[in-house]
Amino acid sequence: MNRRTATAQPAAPRTPAPLPALSRTPAVRRSALLAAAVLAIGALSGCSSGAGTAANSGSAKGASCNPTKTNAGLKITLTATPCPLQGGKTGTAAITVKDSDGKAVDGAKVEVNPEMASMKMKGGDQSAAAKGDGYEAKLVLGMSGDWKVTVTVTPPTGQKATTTFELTAK
Repeated sequence: MNRRTATAQPAAPRTPAPLPALSRTPAVRRSALLAAAVLAIGALSGCSSGAGTAANSGSAKGASCNPTKTNAGLKITLTATPCPLQGGKTGTAAITVKDSDGKAVDGAKVEVNPEMASMKMKGGDQSAAAKGDGYEAKLVLGMSGDWKVTVTVTPPTGQKATTTFELTAK
């Protein structure tokens, strides 16, 4: 028989190899369950996780939709809505600026500049308008992922303050 006369026969189905004995041990099963539990807790934590020290220090990436930082004697809080932020949609950045005495800073020039450094993408520089005891601007995040949002505050008197917040859009 040659190639021209041979009939094409489908290959016989293969049965999967049995799992090694190690994967059936109680220790391996416990490790897998523990890993699954840690992932589930992380997924459920959402915006409210890290509302303590890590979110306030700005060290936990995307840990909060309401981080606060201090620079040049000004305490700057960025509240992003909706929470969690949505990539490809426009959100809102509400910024409160307080001086070292805890008083709201009025009449400041506030600029919001989001950037996704990994994609070399900017979300549109915005000037924040005065609203209530703070300022408000559009927050344009073009896609899901990690974003750095730089807030620059120039008070009528005093030193300019620039802070960068790390937020995550879903």
